Amino acid sequence: MARVFLLNPPSPEPVRTPLLSFCHLASALREAGHEVALLDASAPFAPHDAAEIHARVSAFVPDLVGVHLKTLHVQPAYAIAAELAEFVLVAGGPHATIVPAEPLTRGFRYVVRGEGEDALCELAAVIDGTRAADGVAGLSWIDRGMIRHNADRPFNNELDRLAPPLAALDLFDPAWYGATTALPPAGLLSSRGCPQACTFCSNDVTGRRFRYRSAHSVAAEVALVRDRFAMPAFSFFDDSFAVGKRRVRELCDAIIGIGTQVFWTCTAHPAHLDRDVLADMHRAGCGGLDIGMESADPGMLVRIGKGVTVGRVLDVLGWARDLGIHTVVNLMFGWPDETDDELGATIDFLDRAADVAGGFNARGVVVPYPGTQVYEQHHERFGFSNWWIREAPLEYPVFPRTWDPAEIERAYAADPALDRNFFQHPPHRVARIREALAKKASVTMAIQQRRMERLQPAVVMGVPAAGAR
Repeated sequence: MARVFLLNPPSPEPVRTPLLSFCHLASALREAGHEVALLDASAPFAPHDAAEIHARVSAFVPDLVGVHLKTLHVQPAYAIAAELAEFVLVAGGPHATIVPAEPLTRGFRYVVRGEGEDALCELAAVIDGTRAADGVAGLSWIDRGMIRHNADRPFNNELDRLAPPLAALDLFDPAWYGATTALPPAGLLSSRGCPQACTFCSNDVTGRRFRYRSAHSVAAEVALVRDRFAMPAFSFFDDSFAVGKRRVRELCDAIIGIGTQVFWTCTAHPAHLDRDVLADMHRAGCGGLDIGMESADPGMLVRIGKGVTVGRVLDVLGWARDLGIHTVVNLMFGWPDETDDELGATIDFLDRAADVAGGFNARGVVVPYPGTQVYEQHHERFGFSNWWIREAPLEYPVFPRTWDPAEIERAYAADPALDRNFFQHPPHRVARIREALAKKASVTMAIQQRRMERLQPAVVMGVPAAGAR
């Protein structure tokens, strides 16, 4: 048995409910017989100071400390790791998966690549001496001073065998999130993987192969969250929810079958949505839909591998509006080699879609994340190789939680990726992108105000999520 401490490092974007990924990891470790403690230092009221984090970790006397790494916040995560140098450290998460050698040169002895539940349990067995490190698929590690990368781990095709994530909620202090009683994660998982091949997304952790849980297991978890926490609304955190028309219908039937209605949101690719699929989702409680479009220029949609047309997106938005499903359309500005006309097509789409869309995403300037085609094809040409380490972190302002016009305007228009100007757009285009961000905010606010006027008394609706999917 090993003692494993899981740490989500502090970040400028607070997490307001327990992390579903940490729930899965902690439950898997416990099911395998290991002792687990954790700290979500990204929560708004959790310890953020390095000394206090160190004290929390030390008090548990861990054999292994797992640290979650995200590209945007990897520099402060490495700083925290340096404060924990006396412990055996393992990195996981999207950034560690994509550039596994990097953490191994910054104090980590191990890196778990991809889906972490099985690999982390096997690594814990390595730590307690019952398994050899070279037999752990998906593990990168330091072996006698040399970096080794074991073979990739196949993706889990039997998601029903995952340890129940809600069994680990006792490890999360409600006070970290400003609560007095236990909170569930804000969302659940019905599937993993996304079959699309968008050039701006790497998706190395869960992969391109779509895999899904059985409808009855998802519905049972929905009922548990509803009944145990009196929580009738949640999100599905799937990479792409609506893959498989028959699967969606079976899942929606199962959710309806639990009795008292629940309400939920999800993210879906417009190519997977038609009138029938949306109708199934709506009758099962879907009230909000995050749609990835990214560009409204036909040529750009082809270049970024989006696999959808402008007409299809408008159709989906119209069907969703007719059903009463609130939609958020994700648009992105500043693609490499984007012309004025291509940018203009996306800006013009804001007006074209204003009557059918429920709103648009905040921010949205293209960021070349490692592992994506956008990064691999352009980092040498534009000189931004390893930007997440060589340059100051991109500091996004905290996203507002209410529909305050001034706050929405600030959150939409303040995009540090535009100031970074990764793809060296000329000054006139940078200025136009800045205007486009402001327009995206004003159009979204106008849509929301019209909606609130129609729905009296006012209905609470969440602010559109930051960033593009």
